[in-house]
Amino acid sequence: MNGDASRLYFVVSGEHPTLPKAELLAILETLGVSHSIETTSYKLVEVEAPPSCLQEVVRRGGFVDEGGTVLLRSRATYDAIADSVKMVDVNGRLSKRDKFSVRVDRFGEDTDEVSTVKLESTVGALLADKSGAKVDLQRPSKLFRGILTGGDFYFGQLIQSRVRGSVRSRLPRKRPVFHPSTMVPKLARCMVNLSHAREGHVLLDPFCGVGGILIEACLVGSHVVGVDALTKMLRGARRNLAHFGFTPLGLIRGDARSLPLERADAIATDPPYGTGASTLRSTTRKILEGFLPHARNILKAGNKAVVASPLGTRTSDLAEANGFRILDRHQVYVHRSLTREILVMGAV
Repeated sequence: MNGDASRLYFVVSGEHPTLPKAELLAILETLGVSHSIETTSYKLVEVEAPPSCLQEVVRRGGFVDEGGTVLLRSRATYDAIADSVKMVDVNGRLSKRDKFSVRVDRFGEDTDEVSTVKLESTVGALLADKSGAKVDLQRPSKLFRGILTGGDFYFGQLIQSRVRGSVRSRLPRKRPVFHPSTMVPKLARCMVNLSHAREGHVLLDPFCGVGGILIEACLVGSHVVGVDALTKMLRGARRNLAHFGFTPLGLIRGDARSLPLERADAIATDPPYGTGASTLRSTTRKILEGFLPHARNILKAGNKAVVASPLGTRTSDLAEANGFRILDRHQVYVHRSLTREILVMGAV
């Protein structure tokens, strides 16, 4: 995506300290967007990039909630904010025919000396005076966003936000076939994005279960191949994919330690472990010992595999011994006896 770079902001989920920002960067790289990170502060990421990327980045993101253009940054005091808003050029953004709203949020442990409600009113009045547009909180045609964080105030125009209810409709228990080991949609989508899965390319999940990761890969436009050792899992995956209108490139009953295909462009997977998934009388580590050499063989150098496994499995050692380089790692607490380690691995 080409175009002149502008200051953009993205609001990412606060559900995990590192995954949302890593996913955002992976999406920008996957889309081929020239970018530089200007600021990160809790849920706010400021990026220098072409505005044309905003809609697609938010659409693809699992942990990306919204994005827009940055109009100003100032100290978080009433006087500094008012002075900055008065200097904002609203030409091309607001006209007398427009109706708009202003929403201000506070992220992190920012000072509460500045009221978000008062700021919404103050900034809205200033913009109305400058442009002649009218404030309309019920049906605005344009949305503006203020964020208090780290002692600063960011203000911008909201361009794209997550479709309300879109994640809830894909929750595991909302699908035709449920399995307790299925990964939740946001995390599954994040893993797909960390793998740099591209539209029209092939993503493989060699432990696909009932298809949670495959669904998310289809939603970003990838062709998907799922492998599982159990026929009932594959039946479940087929039903779940069909429920969302997707037809997989292939669903194959097989052993991931002897993969029945020669090439894939990306891998994202959550191998079986614990009591909710079948390891076929093996262990997660032994399964990965057999799987990773085959994974490396089907990926071109530079392509990526994203693998979740229980912390302590020492998956990184196995990966490095089988032709992968560890590019990133994240820990996800599940419950007292399980913390997932998510590894992003590049084929060397």
